[in-house]
Amino acid sequence: MKYPGTTEMDHQWYLNKGDKGEISFYGKANYELSSEISLFGDLQYRFINYDMRGPDDDLKILDQSHRFNFFNPKAGVFYSFNNDNQVYFSVSVANREPSRADFKEASGDPEATPRAERLYDLEAGYKLRSGKSSFGVNLYGMIYKDQLVPTGELSNVGYPISTNVGKSFRTGAELTAGLIPARFINWNLALTLSRNKIPDFTEFYIDYNTSDGSSEYKSRKLGLVDIAYSPSVIGSSDLVFMPGKVVKIHLTGKYVGRQYFDNTMSSDRMIDPYFVSNLRLDFEPVTGKIKGTQFQIFVNNILNTKYENNAYGGNWFENGTENTWSYYFPQAGTNFMIRIVLRF
Repeated sequence: MKYPGTTEMDHQWYLNKGDKGEISFYGKANYELSSEISLFGDLQYRFINYDMRGPDDDLKILDQSHRFNFFNPKAGVFYSFNNDNQVYFSVSVANREPSRADFKEASGDPEATPRAERLYDLEAGYKLRSGKSSFGVNLYGMIYKDQLVPTGELSNVGYPISTNVGKSFRTGAELTAGLIPARFINWNLALTLSRNKIPDFTEFYIDYNTSDGSSEYKSRKLGLVDIAYSPSVIGSSDLVFMPGKVVKIHLTGKYVGRQYFDNTMSSDRMIDPYFVSNLRLDFEPVTGKIKGTQFQIFVNNILNTKYENNAYGGNWFENGTENTWSYYFPQAGTNFMIRIVLRF
C-alpha cells in the first residue's frame, strides 16, 4: 500500500467464509422387455446447502443462506434391430444451482438473488456398424428455464450480476463415423452442428455523457441471439496409422467455428473460427521386467496456426456510441512434448 495513512501493519481488511454442503442419492435400472427392446432409467436426488458469512473485499456484507432440493430423472428406450443397427430415445430433467459468484454479486439486493437453472433434455439416436465402418447420429434438444447469463444488468447497489433469462435452448446433431480403409489404418470422425439461442435477449448498459459527467442506465432489446461461448460447428478427426504392433501414429485435427464471448453477437467480441492439427507417436515396447512401458512424442499445432481459443470482454457506451474492451488468449505455435510411462 503506497499511502497507508494510520492503518496498522497486518491490518485485516476483510474475511469471509463460504460453506457448501451436498447430499445426493443415485439409482439406475435397466429392464429388458424382449431381446430387441430394453428400458433404462436414472434417478438422482440432490440436497445443497449454501452458507456465506462476512465482508467481501469491498466490505460488502455477504451474509446469506440458500437451500436447494433437486430431483433429476432420466428415462429412455433402446431398440436393437440386430447386432449392427440400434436406435434409442431418452428424456431427462436436470437442475443446477447458481455459483457462489452469482450469489456474491447479488448481495444486498433481494430482488437480484439468482434462481436455480432447469434443463429439459430430449435425445434420439441411431448407430450402425457395417464391416469396416460405423456411423452414429445423435439428435438433441435442450430447453432451459432460468438459465443464468450476463446481461449487463446491475443490482440496486450497482454491481453487475448474472440474470435468469426465462427461456433459452440448444438444438443440434452429433455425427460420428469410423472407417478402417486398410488393416493398419483407423479413421474416426466427429461433427457437431447446433443452434444455441436466447430467443428474447435484453442488454442493460450505462451510457456516459462525457460533456457533463452524467450517466444514464439504459436497456435495448436484441431479440434472438447466440449464447456466449457456443460455436455452432465443431469437428474433429483422428487418423491412426499402425505400422507395427507396438507403434501407433495419430494425426488429429479439430475445427471450432465462430463464437461470441458475450450475448450481444457483436463482431467486436468474437473468437474467429480456427483449425489446429497435432501429431502423436505412441510406442509401447514389450519388456520383461516392467509390466508396461509407453513412450509418447507430441508435436502440437504442426501447421503453426495462429489462433485464440478463449477470450473475455464487454462493452461500454459514451454519448450513445458503443465501445468494446476485450482480452484474448493466443495459443502456442508448433511445440513438442515427450511423455514416458513405466508400470511396475
